[in-house]
Amino acid sequence: MKQRDLFAISGVLVFLLLVVGLAGAFAQAPAAQSAQSLNAADVVSAGINYQGRLTDPGGAPLDGTYKMRFIVYDAKQGGTVVWNSSNQDVQVQNGLFNVKLAVDQADFDGQALWLSIIVEGETLSPRQEILPAPYALSLRPGADIVGESIGPSDAVVAGYAPATGTAFFADAHGGAGLFADSESSYGVWGSSNDGWGGYFTSENGHGIRVDTLGDDHFDYGAYITSVGGYGVYAQSQKNQAVRGEAGDVTGINPPLGAVGVAGLGASRGIFGASGSGSGVYGRSSSNYGGYFYSDGWRALYASSPPGQYAGFFSNRGANVNEPGIYVDGNIVATGSKAGYVVDISLNAGSEALETGDIVAVVGVDDPVLGEIPVMRVVKATADNAGAVVGVVDQRFILEEAEGEKLTVPQGDIARDAAGSGIQPGEYLSIVTLGAYKMIKADATNEAIQPGDLLTASANAGYAMRAGEAALGTIIGKALEGLDSGQGLIAVYVSLQ
Repeated sequence: MKQRDLFAISGVLVFLLLVVGLAGAFAQAPAAQSAQSLNAADVVSAGINYQGRLTDPGGAPLDGTYKMRFIVYDAKQGGTVVWNSSNQDVQVQNGLFNVKLAVDQADFDGQALWLSIIVEGETLSPRQEILPAPYALSLRPGADIVGESIGPSDAVVAGYAPATGTAFFADAHGGAGLFADSESSYGVWGSSNDGWGGYFTSENGHGIRVDTLGDDHFDYGAYITSVGGYGVYAQSQKNQAVRGEAGDVTGINPPLGAVGVAGLGASRGIFGASGSGSGVYGRSSSNYGGYFYSDGWRALYASSPPGQYAGFFSNRGANVNEPGIYVDGNIVATGSKAGYVVDISLNAGSEALETGDIVAVVGVDDPVLGEIPVMRVVKATADNAGAVVGVVDQRFILEEAEGEKLTVPQGDIARDAAGSGIQPGEYLSIVTLGAYKMIKADATNEAIQPGDLLTASANAGYAMRAGEAALGTIIGKALEGLDSGQGLIAVYVSLQ
């Protein structure tokens, strides 16, 4: 076989598809826009082009068809085969030939490669180093892709993918998948017309973490605005949807379970302020609109300017006997008062109690809330009028909640379907101060007028007009009259 010499007359264009794509990425905005209009027929192939010149030993160019094989190695000598074209018939005209090598694009990941050429079974030497196209040099591992004099609509790197594809994918094992930095604007800016501007997930850690190193009062860890939707929507299946911590919260117990918003603070857990509406608004369809608890100080503190309500509490539920506010502990109030005060008691008698009954104390029971003793009460009569302590309000039921006993007000107990009321041994609340809606009044012997003082009557559980020489406790003043017989009237409870 005659010896043949092969002279490469042009460089190999490595990663032609990637080069073309990046060349478009360095162009102005119109180029990026045109990429979105490409279809399958427009996309450049992944192969590389190789040209050469074949001569005889004397240098004369050859003509004809020759069997050639092209092999890519990962070393200049020896090494491992990366890709093999197998034998193919190549047309040579006046010494010149041109072949398209359908290499695997994945093999061109920045590693150095060499091309070995075999003609009619004869391996030519030396192997040809595969060099990048000049503008592909910036794609070498460790290289920086930098734009210069970029306008607001220019793209340094642009990607395009169909609806179900990925335009840009970054993967890292141990480091950052993608790092972006800006001197004075957004490090990363995500935008979407109909979907998510950014979507983040995590298998075992945080879906997204945001830090700010600024020490200014208005350097937010996250700054979120909304035109018509929620500023922040957070949802958790088993834990707190939103949890905020401020300062040193060591020793502050967080709530457990599915809590919508949890605030923990060295000073304040949650602070709400408003120019014209509610600073904090809480609402519940079947439980507490707001629940406040303190281990050592105030569970709830309310204040307002002079002439305004320090606390306004309303019950708009179907159950008219549910209190607008229930306080587990002492109340200290300054300023005006509206409503009435209740204490927890136990029915120690032998008959049921109903809303409006006058009751007298006969002893004390174990505390159910902190260290506050529970009064044992029975229906009052003229015989125990000196022991009257209040008017029956409603039933309380003890429930176990996370290992602690809680008293929960339970509904209208004026009379149930069977007319049974609060049974012996059950807990109840009694009104000890304030304007109350109803009291059992007895005008059998003497009519009751608004403003009359009331005391216990001979009929158990009823109040009557106190005469000038009345004996026993004065329950309070009648707010409305009763001409005769027995009935229910409003009263201002003021025990004397």
